[in-house]
Amino acid sequence: MNVARKGLLFLGAALAVSWSATPSAGQTGPGASPAPGDTLHLTPSTAAESLLVAPIAEPGERWTLTQAIQTALQRNADVHVAHARTTQASGSALSAWNGILPSLITNLDYNYIKPSRSTQIFTGEINPADSAAIFGSEASVRRTTFAATLSSNILSFPAIGEKQRQDHLHRGSELDESEARNNAVFQVKQQYFEVLKTVRLAEVARQTEQLARDEQTRAEALFQVGTVARGDVLKARARRANTTGDRIHAENQIDIQSSRLRQIIGVSPGPRIIPEAVLDAGIVIPDSSESIRQALATRPRLESAKAVEKAAHSGLTSAQTLRLPKVSGSFGWLHERDQQSFDNITGIARSSLDFEQTTSEWQGNVRASLPIFEGFLIEGNVRQAKGALLEAEAQRRQRELDVAVEVEQAWLNLRESVQQIDVAREGLASAEEDYKFSKGRYELGAGTYLDLLTAEVNLANSKQTLISAVANARIAEAGLEFAVGARQY
Repeated sequence: MNVARKGLLFLGAALAVSWSATPSAGQTGPGASPAPGDTLHLTPSTAAESLLVAPIAEPGERWTLTQAIQTALQRNADVHVAHARTTQASGSALSAWNGILPSLITNLDYNYIKPSRSTQIFTGEINPADSAAIFGSEASVRRTTFAATLSSNILSFPAIGEKQRQDHLHRGSELDESEARNNAVFQVKQQYFEVLKTVRLAEVARQTEQLARDEQTRAEALFQVGTVARGDVLKARARRANTTGDRIHAENQIDIQSSRLRQIIGVSPGPRIIPEAVLDAGIVIPDSSESIRQALATRPRLESAKAVEKAAHSGLTSAQTLRLPKVSGSFGWLHERDQQSFDNITGIARSSLDFEQTTSEWQGNVRASLPIFEGFLIEGNVRQAKGALLEAEAQRRQRELDVAVEVEQAWLNLRESVQQIDVAREGLASAEEDYKFSKGRYELGAGTYLDLLTAEVNLANSKQTLISAVANARIAEAGLEFAVGARQY
């Protein structure tokens, strides 16, 4: 009667969760009737289920999920690469201002010239009336020049279009970085729960091994007094050996999965990471249609595709406006000073002469240009820009479809995982009752030792199944969060 009563209770719970998470008959996917949001709380109902919330005594470094996520966002290589690409795109967007804002260039030159006296001969007349002539050689020339030029495109549509294109590409790289951060968080959560699952499975393996050792000790003691057959002792020893091997494998898996978690987080190899006991936390089952709608509106991966499409639009506009007139202008100032020295002067009383000349001028110009024919350069650029736009539009449409399907699959995985939890809890309750029943029958001599071993194996498998179901549900919940992309890290 107790077994039947518990079975009905678990069946009712399973039907209730399935009713709240399953679309109407004949409807599946995005067009299905919205499933109301719900939260599954994993409150242990039996002694065996208490392992889900029991404190973890495994040796190693204790890490919370929040700590692992924050460390990964700081050290994960994919996050660093995405940030580097965002920085590069930011630099390109900043450089695009060059075609719009004016540029100011200054030059300061100083030249010193030492002519050869054998070739640089100076000759001239002081007074043409009396034909007095002087002769000499040029000793040195010192020329100092300072120039400043301010130039700008007064009207350049291609420069404006290029600036818009680079801004959209910069925005797309920022969204790609958000997607990379969200993906890193999902990978951390996925591996974090994998580690936690291996820790719980190792606990089950130890409990099962201890139970097998107790059964072996008991069987050997009963064999000494002639109560059981030698076959029962051999079965108990074989069962104990199998459970020892399972325990060794389970404990080794903790180290393997922990090292993978360290790799994802981006920390150096060291002591194994032991997560906190969070398998008992509530699992949220959101509305399926709302999840897809939200993903199409907020998923960074899809928003990045839209930004690339906008950049392609701007690139096409920029290529088309190359046919329009372009107006540019410049304004400059030049100051030049020449100093010349002459020596070996004949014809006058002085043996050397110095001359200095200073020039200062302002200049400005405005230029308007209109391309008539440039060897099909403009036509080729326009055709390339149209092709890039068509490609961006196709990628955006495909990405919308990919995101919708990804969210739908993630939601279905979460629904299945939650339903598997109910089935696993029901199976564990039945396995516990069967083990108690088989043990009682064996102690009374009404059952065989093989029945007891079978019940023991079923109990261990049921515990492992429940742990795996809960961990898989937590991973599926993280997968749905990543697929929707509403939460930004």
